[in-house]
Amino acid sequence: MASINDQLQTYRSGLVEAQARGDQAVARKIEQQIKELEDFQQRHPEEGDAPSPFEVFCDLNPSDINCRVYDD
Repeated sequence: MASINDQLQTYRSGLVEAQARGDQAVARKIEQQIKELEDFQQRHPEEGDAPSPFEVFCDLNPSDINCRVYDD
């Protein structure tokens, strides 16, 4: 499993490539992913492994219907 820093580096490389191609839509999406992952990293400094995009989404939106956890 990749570390958060490895994932950020991958995103940054993809951002440079998208900007070089002039693909602004992809560049904006990657910029958003970088921001969300950096926010996740700040909130969870003990976390070493990169979370999935879904985990980041649920961390940012815990009340979303797809992120709710029910205890039985």
